[in-house]
Amino acid sequence: MSRKTLSLHASIGWITVLCATGGVACASAGETDDKINRLEALLEQQQSRIDSLETQLVDARSQDQDAARVDAMKQQIREVLSESDFRESLMPSVMQAGYDHGFYIRSADNDFYMRINGRFQFRFTHYGTRSSNRYLLPRRQRDDRTGFDVQRMRFGFRGNAWGQDFTYRFEFQADAGARNDARARYAWVNYKFSEAFQVKAGIFKIASTRGQMTSSGSLQFVDRSVTDAVFEYGRGLGVRFWGHLFDKKLDYYIDVVNSFNSTSNRTISPDPAEHDNTPALALHLVWHALGENPGKDFKAQADHAKHESPALDLGFHYAFNADQGDARTTRIPFPARRRLFGSRGGFGLTTTNGLQTNQFGFEAAFKLRGFSATGEYILRIVDPRRATRRPFTPWFLLTGQGSTTVMHGAYVQVGYFLPIPGYEDKLEAVARVGGISTQANGTEGTWEYAGGLNYYLQKDKVKLQTDVTKVTEVPISSNSHSLANVNDDALIWRVQMQFAF
Repeated sequence: MSRKTLSLHASIGWITVLCATGGVACASAGETDDKINRLEALLEQQQSRIDSLETQLVDARSQDQDAARVDAMKQQIREVLSESDFRESLMPSVMQAGYDHGFYIRSADNDFYMRINGRFQFRFTHYGTRSSNRYLLPRRQRDDRTGFDVQRMRFGFRGNAWGQDFTYRFEFQADAGARNDARARYAWVNYKFSEAFQVKAGIFKIASTRGQMTSSGSLQFVDRSVTDAVFEYGRGLGVRFWGHLFDKKLDYYIDVVNSFNSTSNRTISPDPAEHDNTPALALHLVWHALGENPGKDFKAQADHAKHESPALDLGFHYAFNADQGDARTTRIPFPARRRLFGSRGGFGLTTTNGLQTNQFGFEAAFKLRGFSATGEYILRIVDPRRATRRPFTPWFLLTGQGSTTVMHGAYVQVGYFLPIPGYEDKLEAVARVGGISTQANGTEGTWEYAGGLNYYLQKDKVKLQTDVTKVTEVPISSNSHSLANVNDDALIWRVQMQFAF
């Protein structure tokens, strides 16, 4: 019995005695016993609660001590594992593999990573041509062309090594334009000093037109515009300085390469004309004016993300080349002289050998809720520096033009995902219009009108495309752009299936 119970009994005993001796009115003995029993039960309940609280307090103190011990142990483990040699001996790196925008293998710490990608484009083309081409010899005619091509086959790998800042890319192509013979397309390494400054060296795509800066696997049409075929500068061999400024709102690219549209020029060769020792320069700026994912909103031309708020890119490029004898160089169209081609006029085609060219381009791209629009305007200034000196440039011999000449080109294209139930993300209608004007010996120009339909099975990874293009006068030949003969009045129908991983 507890002390409180004994004290209660003693108190009750004294009260009983007092009642008996003093005549105090007291309750009967039975009622007194009931009260005592109830009081004892209440005391036992209170004591049980006190014991429970004391147990909980002890447990809480024990848990706090255990948590403190666990935190101390975690800190010790972190300090131990921070030693790379000990970590490697304790937990050897395990190679990981899988698929994420390509098949990959990587080390456990991600310091080494390689992703493998491939792309396959199978194309059907019907090319309706003008039978009597004014660029051909008299009485010679050309027929329409219809057939299949494996237009592009690409296989490459990219990744990083010895950390996240050192990256690389190597890719091989076997395209229809090269009779599907394999050759190197990209071969570069890149080091990131910071987001604002990186350096790339090797073979890469020159930062010229926006069309060229967009992958051929992410286009809304089967291929790029006729304007791009005339003004693009392809790939080059050299070095690039680039980066992202102002919280990735502004991207800049500065390229210094041996020559435009060539990756095979060699510094040391038996033929001194193979390399003119005058580097070509290109600058490209892109301002991501609107959008939630700067630099990613326009990876593809179509608005697959169905942007709920507007995305807008504005850009500018400048390219300079003083071509003094490169063996492989840029081809440009020119208005043919009347005495060479009679009264028929039309375009001729020559190289920039012996010319100094300055090119300026302005671009814009917009996306909102499945609608997309892209436009470019390009101006090229052709300066025949050797017009009156031997050896005469091919440009001067063919045009007789010794003064500065200006060429213009522009296009606008739009796309919209059709709101058909069940196909809202699958079917896209596209349209494009563009034009080119050259002003040597007067003005010769061409127009391009195109429309098409795309069916996306896995966005740009797996898609089926068809388009119809009307070119009033083809200014340049290009296999990838489906332009066969200069001066064709061409009607082109293409269907292309793309599979990429």
